Amino acid sequence: MTTVQPEQVLKDLHKLWIDLAKQDKQKGAAGVLRACAMTFIIAVEEREDLQSAGESIANLIHQHPSRAIVMHVKTDVDDEFDARVLAQCWMPFGKRQQICCEQIEITASQSRLEDLPNFVLGLMAPDLPVVLWCRTERLVSDSSFAKLFALTDKIIIDTATFREPNSGVDVIRQLNAAGRNVVDLAWTRLTPLRGAVAQFFDDGEARKHLKEYKTVVIDYVGPNSPELAYLTQWFKTTLSIDVQTRQAKQDGAFAIQEIHFLAPDYSTSLVLGDRAYLPKLSDCDLIREELSIIGVDPIFRKCLA
Repeated sequence: MTTVQPEQVLKDLHKLWIDLAKQDKQKGAAGVLRACAMTFIIAVEEREDLQSAGESIANLIHQHPSRAIVMHVKTDVDDEFDARVLAQCWMPFGKRQQICCEQIEITASQSRLEDLPNFVLGLMAPDLPVVLWCRTERLVSDSSFAKLFALTDKIIIDTATFREPNSGVDVIRQLNAAGRNVVDLAWTRLTPLRGAVAQFFDDGEARKHLKEYKTVVIDYVGPNSPELAYLTQWFKTTLSIDVQTRQAKQDGAFAIQEIHFLAPDYSTSLVLGDRAYLPKLSDCDLIREELSIIGVDPIFRKCLA
């Protein structure tokens, strides 16, 4: 039996807004604006991830205001289920009115995972999209937790956090085949690189030979990764071309070094080196991009096939 019910949490939220309005009035400010465009759920396990989740929400709500639900699943306790409410507020530059978003933090032991779907259902912002960011590999494969998936419009995972990243791609395929809309941050990390390739072909000489290329050769360092597989499929689906990969060295972090475009009488290369001129995207950058696309990403689906 849960120690807290959704109805009580909603009452706590109502009281929170009343208190915020009173505090704002006492300060002589212009009032509090309540903003919400979606329900954004973040699932974490470690306490440091809980703190990181709160920081992510604070950074994201400026562009994507939401009712944020942070689910902290604890494996070191036998029976716990509790929730608290708070607000994330900011004041736009030059304005006197605060903009605030709701945040609900749910703490649940592993034994109470099966209570989460119905509990969260009662807390979702009505008639708005629902996005779930699952930050832990174990929960993605937990059958009790997976019942949440049916309540969402989009699920975000990161196969780079999996012990076997390529097996995570199989999980995404299975979930999408079951009717879910699951995306991989490993794909999102390729956005600057795909943009660099498109910009590369803005050059007249490279573009002139576009239809002549027969082979793309990708030179990379570090271990094989889903990013490499996604990039390979992206070239195959967009250019209908043969793609080869060459590993320069196995140690170190994965990185694309060079991309060579080969035609019978012409060749050109995009040299990336250490990717210094490409922006390094943080988790917040990646999530921000994914929150801007709630529906299915058709290009990703093609590259996933």
